[in-house]
Order: sequence, then structure tokens, then C-alpha cells
Amino acid sequence: MSREARRRYFASQRFWLAPGMGVKRHAAAAIAGGVLLMMGVGIGALWLIGEGRQEVAAPLERVLASGTWAAGGGWLALIATFGGLTLAVGAIGRLNRSLLSNWLPRPHEAAALLHGRLQLARGPRIVALGGGAGLSTLLRGLRAYTSNLTAVVAVSDDGGSSGRLRAAFGMPAPGDLADCLAALSGHEAALGRLLQYRFSRGAELQGHTFGNLLITTLTEVEGDFGDALRAINAMLDLSGAVYPVTAVPVELVMTKLDGSTVVGESRVRERSGAITSVAIRPEAPAALPEVVAAIADADLVVLGPGSLFTSTLPPVLVPDVAQALQRSRARLVYVCNIMTEDGETNGLDAWEHVDVLARALGRRPDVCVVNDDPVDDARLSAYRAERADVVAVDVERFAREGVALERWSLLGDGPVAQHDPERLARHIYELIAKGTP
Repeated sequence: MSREARRRYFASQRFWLAPGMGVKRHAAAAIAGGVLLMMGVGIGALWLIGEGRQEVAAPLERVLASGTWAAGGGWLALIATFGGLTLAVGAIGRLNRSLLSNWLPRPHEAAALLHGRLQLARGPRIVALGGGAGLSTLLRGLRAYTSNLTAVVAVSDDGGSSGRLRAAFGMPAPGDLADCLAALSGHEAALGRLLQYRFSRGAELQGHTFGNLLITTLTEVEGDFGDALRAINAMLDLSGAVYPVTAVPVELVMTKLDGSTVVGESRVRERSGAITSVAIRPEAPAALPEVVAAIADADLVVLGPGSLFTSTLPPVLVPDVAQALQRSRARLVYVCNIMTEDGETNGLDAWEHVDVLARALGRRPDVCVVNDDPVDDARLSAYRAERADVVAVDVERFAREGVALERWSLLGDGPVAQHDPERLARHIYELIAKGTP
């Protein structure tokens, strides 16, 4: 620490003694309680010495031998000890409430809140890459186990509100970022409603979400998309951090099974049939430094759940990210979608999903997670009407290829066959605890 920094530090300490801080009286009471507690312990020790008739100096022996001391010394020790303890504990509690009342909405629960945050801060370092509803679903579950979370979000969406803002401001797509910010917020319900509120009136506002407009506004204020997300991370009470994979607008270029080329994520389902390959333009956008650093420091990296080619794969196609994953010692877990998607993964089984990622990464996932619950007839019929089906799992192929396969009960409720966030997060946490593969 420099001399100037030390000077500023010591100068700032005088504010602890300023009127209205609610520190001086509680600190004085705590000190007085501590002194009284020590006196009680000392008196108790003297009383025990007197009872044991141990050898002491003559003046002290006369005091200890007196009838008054023999009758009341023990009670005096107990009163002083418990009085001092009560005074000290009460003063510390009041000091705690006084200091935290301006930061915590429920200062009477400060100890529990701080304990919870400390426990989460000791949790595993997890990086989750992807986009769409799948990534925010995963984050919503994982935040119960660790606050060392980094969400690396795809920014290639070119449809809806995100697409309009991309075209108007020349910025990456903000939509998936807003969903992830809501998922990691300490006020998820309220912030989620706010960020995901979609305007239904006004020619210019109609169709836009507040979250997209917030990110766009901060991008204009900060002058850079990455700086805008850094500012939002600092503003919000997040259980982790949310970053775009790159601050550069990118678009997807996909090749279909029939050889046709599709440009733009929003057009992928205009024609049925599986995608065979996908690339990004520009080919080598720079990843945010925070993204590369988080991967290097991670205990576990999770890919998915989400659309394979349009959500999970795009962050991996950024060269800085692929290289960081190749160098990383963290275990790489791929969470496979429950259902195929028309126009994207028609007919692909779980191993083929893994193979697509391995070819893009230059590294196979260590673990592939698949759902082991049967999809009910009502949901299955609805998906098949949209030319989608359950992702098949070839267990023997995984065994031959040496990739661990985890089959978990993950199917959530509702009309869509998607992962239950709590169960998915619990199993991933248990996977870390097991230390396998």
C-alpha cells in the first residue's frame, strides 16, 4: 500500500467515531461487558482457590478465609460472569444491526444472511456456456449451491427485439443476457418481471423488453457492449457474473443436410432438416478477458442445456473460448437437450450431439448428461406434430468411446419438455462432490 493510500485509509477511520454512526455506545458497552466477564472469571478463580485451601500470599489468604467471601464469592463470580456475557453479546448484536441496517433489508437476519453468502462463496467455481432458456434454467438451480458462477452467453440471436436492436445500434444481441441476469439476481422474482417486461404499446417500443433496452442504454452510455455488462454486474446483487462471449456482433452461418446454407439464427427453422455444420461471422471475434479468465480458473464447465447449434455451440466457436477450454483442467460436462428440434437436430442422438461439440472444441466432453424420465404422451404428441422427438441414447457407444454417461431424472413439469432446474443443479453439484469421472 502506498503512503497516500495509507493516509487516506487512516483518515477515513475517523468516521467510525462520527455522531449518528451508532458505533461508539455499542462498542463501549461491548468492551464493558468484556471487562465484567473477565472480572467474573477472575473472581471465580479466586473463590475456587479459597475453597481448595491452596497456598496463597498472607493478605489474600485473610480475604479468602473470611466468612463473607466464603458465602458470597461464588455468587459474585456468577453474577459478574453472566452479566458481562449478556452485556457483551447484546452490545455486539446491536452493533451488528446498526452497521448492517443500511445494507440489508432485514438486519435482524444478518447472521443467517452472511452465513449463507459465505457458504455460497466457498462453493465450486462453475462456468456455464450457452444461451436461450436452457442457460437461465441451469443458472436458476446452480445459484443455490455456489456464488462462484460465470455465465458465458451467446450473442448471435438476430430475431425479435434483439434483432431490431442489433440492426439499429450495431451491437450484439442482448436478449439471453437479460434472462441470465434475472436468473442470478438476489431479487429474481421482481427483477425478472422488470427485465422481461415486454412493451405492448408505442410504435418504437412495442415488442421490446425492458432488459434489452437497459443493456442497449448502458452500451450507449459506456460506449462498449462489454463495459455495459461489467456495469450491470456491478449494479445488481448477482450470485455470480454474466458476460457476453464477445462484445462483437456475430451472425451464424449454417449448412443443412441437403447442402443449403442458412444465414442468421432466426431463419434456421424456415426449412426442415438437420444442420451439419455452423460457423460464425466474423470468424475470430475476441472473447471478453473475464470469460477466458473464468474458464482458466473453473472447477467445472457446463455446456447446455439448450439448442445445440444456435445456443450451445456459438460460444465455443469463438477461438479464444475454444483454446481456453482446450487448456482448462476443469471437467467439461455437456447437458443434452431432452428433445430434438426441427430444422436443427432432426434425427441426431445424444452421441452425435457430443460429436458435434468435440469437433468444434478439439476436445470431448468428459461427461454427457441425459434425461432418464419418460416423456408423457401428451407432450410427446405435441412435439411429434412439430417434427421433433426424444433424443435417443446409445449407451454402448458412450462406453466404447470412453465418455461418461449420466442418466438422471430431470424432466420438469409444464407443457414443454425441459429440465427441472433444482434437480439438474443438485445432480451437477453431486457430480462435483463425487470427483468423477
